[in-house]
Amino acid sequence: MKKFALASMVLCCLVGSAFAAEGTQMSEEEMMKKWVEVASPKAEHEMLAKGVGEWNCSMKFWMGPGAPEQTATGSCTETLVNGGRALNESFNGMMMGMPFEGHGMSGYDNFNKVYWSTWTDNMSTSMMYMEGTSPDGGKTIVFNSTMDEPVMGVKDKPVRFISKWVDENTRVLESWDEVGTPNEFKAMEITYSRKK
Repeated sequence: MKKFALASMVLCCLVGSAFAAEGTQMSEEEMMKKWVEVASPKAEHEMLAKGVGEWNCSMKFWMGPGAPEQTATGSCTETLVNGGRALNESFNGMMMGMPFEGHGMSGYDNFNKVYWSTWTDNMSTSMMYMEGTSPDGGKTIVFNSTMDEPVMGVKDKPVRFISKWVDENTRVLESWDEVGTPNEFKAMEITYSRKK
């Protein structure tokens, strides 16, 4: 409780200084109310929390438009972190005959009104960051982002990821490549099935 009170005082001082610099006067009570409003989990976080649990993952890949389908399997564990404000994913499987390990986090930014997601794995030394929106309260989230293609020497290639719930125990993640070009194609599809 003492740590929370200290953090609250520090936050109020910092926020108060920022508002004073902008010529805006807010009371400590108003600042605390605003902070609690922006920092508290909302309905979007409750929707993300439905992902908590153990999942079997069935993957499909396509190297280009019309290319033959490749498949792989894996599993993941998802847990809530930061007091329900973010979902943490730990993924393990096989890809192209090699062990695959990946880690991601997803959340919703109350202030900027966007979903966000990060991803790192053992087939790269980089981290992907994406922001997205949902047309249906979090059942479907569309992330438009960019990624690098180191083998081809390409940076900031446009990509799209679509995450959608099929039912309470099934969701699908799609990855689209060559976005915005006549060659746009689905490059990956992962079906998450809740373990029972």
